[in-house]
Amino acid sequence: MDAITLDDLNPAQREAVLAVEGPLLILAGAGSGKTRVLTYRIAYLLAEHKLRPGQVLAVTFTNKAANEMRERVARLVGAGLAPRWIATFHSFCARILRQEAECLGYRGNFAVFDENDALAVAREIIAAADLAHAPTAELAYAQIEQAKNEALWPSDLVRTASNPRQLAVAEIYRRYQERMQSLNALDFGDLLILTYRLFAEHPEALARWQERFTHILVDEYQDTNRAQYYLVRALAGKSLNLCVVGDEDQSIYRWRGADIRNILDFERDFPNARVFKLEQNYRSTKTILAAAQTVVRNNRNRKPKELWTTNEVGEPITYYTGFSEREEAEFIVSEIQRLGASGRAALNEIVVFYRVNAQSRPLEEALVRRRIPYRLVGGLRFYDRREIKDLVAYLRVIANPADELSLERILGVPPRGIGARTIETLKAHAGRRGISFLEALGEAESLSEIALSIGKKASAFYQWMRELAVRPSAMTVREVLEEVLAGTEFLTHLDGMPDASARRENVGELLSAAATFDAAHGAGGLVQFLESVALLSESDEVRGQGGVSLMTLHTSKGLEYPVAFIAGMEEGLFPHSRSQDSEPELEEERRLLYVGMTRARKLLYLTNARSREIYGSRQEARPSRFLLEIDPALIRRLGEPAQSQPPPTSTNGTYVDYRDGDPVFDDADEDQTGNGMLRVGSRVSHPSFGAGRVRRLEGRGESAKAWVDFERVGVKLLVLKYAKLRPIVG
Repeated sequence: MDAITLDDLNPAQREAVLAVEGPLLILAGAGSGKTRVLTYRIAYLLAEHKLRPGQVLAVTFTNKAANEMRERVARLVGAGLAPRWIATFHSFCARILRQEAECLGYRGNFAVFDENDALAVAREIIAAADLAHAPTAELAYAQIEQAKNEALWPSDLVRTASNPRQLAVAEIYRRYQERMQSLNALDFGDLLILTYRLFAEHPEALARWQERFTHILVDEYQDTNRAQYYLVRALAGKSLNLCVVGDEDQSIYRWRGADIRNILDFERDFPNARVFKLEQNYRSTKTILAAAQTVVRNNRNRKPKELWTTNEVGEPITYYTGFSEREEAEFIVSEIQRLGASGRAALNEIVVFYRVNAQSRPLEEALVRRRIPYRLVGGLRFYDRREIKDLVAYLRVIANPADELSLERILGVPPRGIGARTIETLKAHAGRRGISFLEALGEAESLSEIALSIGKKASAFYQWMRELAVRPSAMTVREVLEEVLAGTEFLTHLDGMPDASARRENVGELLSAAATFDAAHGAGGLVQFLESVALLSESDEVRGQGGVSLMTLHTSKGLEYPVAFIAGMEEGLFPHSRSQDSEPELEEERRLLYVGMTRARKLLYLTNARSREIYGSRQEARPSRFLLEIDPALIRRLGEPAQSQPPPTSTNGTYVDYRDGDPVFDDADEDQTGNGMLRVGSRVSHPSFGAGRVRRLEGRGESAKAWVDFERVGVKLLVLKYAKLRPIVG
């Protein structure tokens, strides 16, 4: 094998590659070439220090990253000499356990259960245990998974339990492990915690693997959980040749077990460790890099480093505030069109980031209206999400009681004890009687083939649905949705899921979508609303692979784009409301923004709205505190300043609005109510909301609407035809 040349490395990278012996921490800033350093380091160990391929272990987090590292090393040293142990943590642990499983009471041919299979076991355990304080299977499984990430066994949970619910989870965990062992099956968490137990309880096994691996490299060390930390520390305990690469400023997975202490405390754990900093950024402009650093420097739990670049200064960061989330989305889409038309960026070079999945809804709708291709990365389209499809199914049955497919879906959401066998019996009964499936539900109580308790539930459901189905002509879509949520305790049903908060946010966004639709159509528009949802859901033809990328900020890690938008820069959204009372969570939110900002190579946009529909009600929004942490000299301000007085008009007294393509101008002083007294700035009174001031007028005739800032309830969007606004004179 030829000698490895290091000419492609900068001085800091070269120094990190050449430091062969002992513990080593490489702090790799965003865009600083950490993968290059890792691959060259492996190649250097093989070529210059004559290590055998089997002596080097390199672990990372995704199959994509492992494959890329393996391919790069093979190009440097030749395919025959590339290490056989470049793998993800889970696949590495699985390979060890295949050889050592009998030490732990398993057979080497164990099955690895995915989440669905593991959940099925959890449901079986909970049903058989009949514990008084047992949570749902989904929630119990999530808590068991978290315990495994922290290297905790059932006995550990019993010791720290402070209430009956936690004791129930510990008991479910114990029985779950017994059942999995009887099946000779492991879940993903088992791969980690059982390998850790193997090393902790069987020193002879640990010694075998310590002897095999003389050099260990760990990628993305800031993302390791406690179980992974213990594994790595045990394996490196003899040789101490441990090289970890990471960046605490990019630690954004605390919610799934990542422990930032692992990287922050590395020098404490290995007192003789050497630290190298990769601070040259090859990705972003000087402006973007400077702005990102001014944000993340506000975190206390970090290691000091100063990223720099020889790239161009670049353009200022664009900061835009819209009046609503719809206007924010329209601005983003209009900018995407403008960049494409001018040749500055192709659609596949543009990404729109957001903090929570629910934010994708107005963005998707704006893109569909202009027929701009897009792809949703790492998630489902808004109307494809399970809880949204469930609620839309309720609306479809209310609008069309003959929709048997939707009816069958909602019978089990939330669960009512009406199972598959009962449904088949009712369908057969409907066929014999020549009635609809819904009408058959109403007769379930009289059928001998169905248990009386189940028949009563079916009949009660039929009665509720029949009463609701005759009312939509006098109700807004949002009112119908609220009836469904109240009548089914749907939100309580969601609370039994580990991702309940995100699902509740999606339900809130559906209420917002309904309210926006109602503002334009008034009451009685349920059928039209469902039609608009169906058309949006069937818009796959505008979602080609070459389109704009939409994704949450958590999905952004490891990616880069010439142009990036970060939407929803508002308090309570980003930083998220859950972080308000927790300094560690607030710092993680700041790191999340840093990661998003440093994905951008050429252009970066930060956007927010003055008001946003949250859980179905419009609320005034405050700019994110993170915006105040950016040097104002790096920002170009567009749109209406948040917390301002009424939005500025153009010289001729009209407003500029981004709607369905080119800007639309509405006369600010037009008589839209017929009384000649309603204008922007007018004081008005509403029978429910009280006194307020008109902030904006848009539309004409029966579709005329007003944005009114009420003293008690904040900003509301009202259809003037139905609003019953009364001018306050004087």
